[in-house]
Amino acid sequence: MQIKCLTAYNAADKLGKSENYKKRIVEVANGFKAGEQLSAQALTIMNQDTFELEAISRLTQIAQRIGMVWGKSDENGTQVQGKIYDLAFNTQQRDLTISQKNGEVILNLQSGRVQANKLTPQILQTFEDVNTQIDKILAKSQTQQMDLQR
Repeated sequence: MQIKCLTAYNAADKLGKSENYKKRIVEVANGFKAGEQLSAQALTIMNQDTFELEAISRLTQIAQRIGMVWGKSDENGTQVQGKIYDLAFNTQQRDLTISQKNGEVILNLQSGRVQANKLTPQILQTFEDVNTQIDKILAKSQTQQMDLQR
């Protein structure tokens, strides 16, 4: 359980949670070490933070892949104009912004600091579906290259 608390603390830190929030995680962990039961609420919140950080990490990986395939790069970084979402990222500065077409920001990473807004499992699934499309396109392209070489 100590590992779960440490993971939750690290997730909270990376998600930009307040110092009081992180102190509360430490208090819960110390209470657990002292023999107190971990409340269902505390466990749920720790799991939510960990899930959110994992989702953000996966979304970031896919967004960078989308940028490599469909992005347009300039001195400010890489831009992708999608049907539903727009992406802008600069890998040197560790910045990434994912926004809906109406301009509402879903995810904003600035110099490694995270600000997530309405990041849902459906949004993550949409990006997973695009990632699968990229896999299919690249596989088809490789097959076509092999056919040309024969």
